[in-house]
Amino acid sequence: MFKINWQYRITAVILAVFAWYLISGQEKVEIRISVPVEIVNLPSDHLIRSGMVNTIRVRCTGTSTVLNTLETGRLSYSLDLSEVTKGVNTVVLDPQNINIPRGIDVVEITPPRLELDVDFQETKTVPVRINWQAYISPDYELRKIQADPEYVRISGAARILDRIEEIETKPIEIRDESPRRIIKRIGLDLFPEIESSENEVLVELTFGPILEEIWVRKNVDVFADEGVDYKIEPDFVRANLALPRVLLRTQGWRDKISYYIWISQDIEPGEHEIEVMADLPRDGVVLEKRPEKIRVRINKSKF
Repeated sequence: MFKINWQYRITAVILAVFAWYLISGQEKVEIRISVPVEIVNLPSDHLIRSGMVNTIRVRCTGTSTVLNTLETGRLSYSLDLSEVTKGVNTVVLDPQNINIPRGIDVVEITPPRLELDVDFQETKTVPVRINWQAYISPDYELRKIQADPEYVRISGAARILDRIEEIETKPIEIRDESPRRIIKRIGLDLFPEIESSENEVLVELTFGPILEEIWVRKNVDVFADEGVDYKIEPDFVRANLALPRVLLRTQGWRDKISYYIWISQDIEPGEHEIEVMADLPRDGVVLEKRPEKIRVRINKSKF
């Protein structure tokens, strides 16, 4: 009798557990999950400036049995933007756009709607402006500044591109008393919403001393091959020179300037006009010579 009752009792417990499992498995429960948003059908010439989200929060209900089999990594919200126009668009999020399995109900989506600021996507070509600051000697100046490439193509929202006439480089600081030539790659200072065909450019800056014009008269030095008999007229030249300002403040600067001609032994006897050459300090430039050439009479060789 005891054994029979014992078997009945075990069977009853098993049936009770099974019944509880069936009942609890059909009980409605609620969960909250994050679902990524995937944009579809956005026109190629449109872009979203603001209001877009990467994920939404979804509140779902269903039986615990079904919810336990839910693979959240495969869920996504398909956001169809084929009908958006330029400006602010209110897009209501529809639960039907979530690839949720059958047996699960979407009760709430957060946020329930999106306010998307949409604009046309445009492209334009603009020049590159080099943003530089130099801490150099007052006797030096910028001679040349160039970016390679000089122009870049940028793309972005039309309302932003309409206001952009040039793209600046990131700041360049030069701290050298007497710089000469600086070449370096430097990035472009772009707006966050703007894309460029180039992220950086090659910048070249050339500096030199400030020049001042001055007329300098000096005798002409003659360099002649051995045995050449010559006579020159006149024996001096006045030249308008552009010389570094810092040089003109030093003593003996005239001694660093010379005018000369070269007479070869191959030159035929008779009268000739030979151009006067100038030997100048670094950065010096001849602007004008008076005369440009001097007369040279070549007599017969002494040999």
